[in-house]
Amino acid sequence: MLKKIVTLSLFAFTLQADISSFYKDALHTLQYEKSYMLYESSNKISQSGVSYSKYANFNVDVVYKNTHAKLLPTSTGNFNTTDISVSDSIDIFGKNNYKIESLRLDKKATKAQLDAKKEQLFIALVNLVSLYNRTSQELELHQTLFMEQEAIYKKLKLLGEHGDMTKLDVLRFKNTLTTLKTKIVAQNQALVKMKKQLHLYAPHVAIPTLTATQLLFSKEDFIAHNPQATLNSIDAQKKVAQAKGMNNSYFPILDAGVAYQKLDDPTGYGDNYSVGVALHMPLNSGNFQEAEALKVSALTLKAQTITYKIQRENEYIGHRESFENASQQLAILEKALSDYEESAATIKTAYLKQYVDFNTYLQVLKQALDVKKQIIVMQTQKVKEATLINAIASGKVYE
Repeated sequence: MLKKIVTLSLFAFTLQADISSFYKDALHTLQYEKSYMLYESSNKISQSGVSYSKYANFNVDVVYKNTHAKLLPTSTGNFNTTDISVSDSIDIFGKNNYKIESLRLDKKATKAQLDAKKEQLFIALVNLVSLYNRTSQELELHQTLFMEQEAIYKKLKLLGEHGDMTKLDVLRFKNTLTTLKTKIVAQNQALVKMKKQLHLYAPHVAIPTLTATQLLFSKEDFIAHNPQATLNSIDAQKKVAQAKGMNNSYFPILDAGVAYQKLDDPTGYGDNYSVGVALHMPLNSGNFQEAEALKVSALTLKAQTITYKIQRENEYIGHRESFENASQQLAILEKALSDYEESAATIKTAYLKQYVDFNTYLQVLKQALDVKKQIIVMQTQKVKEATLINAIASGKVYE
């Protein structure tokens, strides 16, 4: 069973990929880019529609009437009137230009929302991959420890069989070994679960091992990429554009048209046609009040921008301090590791010669194990934070 677990663990480490490829495969699976491209195409069509409607709003009216006049002779008492007219409403003063601006801002807002979703996805993947990497290393550590302690157990059994060690001490060692074995099984199952979860997002790429150990970008680079602040700013611009549209609502619309009338009224002038031009100017004071309300809303949104900037800076501080903490702890732990390993080797010899009891042996062994596990925790923490800072600050996450 243990050999099988070891084989699976080694297999997991041989199929490595970089986090960039893994992330791109996840984007492809979730079809973020495809959804945005479809929206982009729809937005472009809508803008073209608004531009076209500025000059092409044609109306065709056809009216037929049959009129009876008492004063006309009976034979001609009825006559027919057919009116045909074609007209076009033209936005010559740019009354609806704000609609194009609103659509352009909608596109920018959708891109900012996409960037925010990409960033959230990347962070979630990095966190899970980091946990997977850490669990894999801890599993390998426990497997190595198990094999070492299993060899010691065999020696203890021989000592017990010859009466050089009590059966109770041998049994206590065996029970401790069993506990370690169950932990190995649990960690292996956790890896299987995480692997399945990760491959739901990126089924075509092996789970990567995070390797970044240095910060390649500055704080300014990190906070310069702020999808939430960008989205907030765009929302404010949209309010301003809508307010401008409301303010321009009184701009006139030019109606131009031609009409033809077929008339068989014997007392009339017969068939005729006409050409007409008219200006339509709405006077709705409520629009101006609504425009003012939109301007106030825009100012409110702009005031919130500082909040998003502070939040972003706090995010950087959190990642940076976590990175520095891990780096400093690693320097201490790695320097002390050799001492702990020497203590573990010494106590092993002393225990086998029965110079120390089982509790003392276990305590020293646990101290060495805890140091190694803490090194793994700090290593994975350091590379995780470096990966997140570098990816966000470089803008690669949003490409």
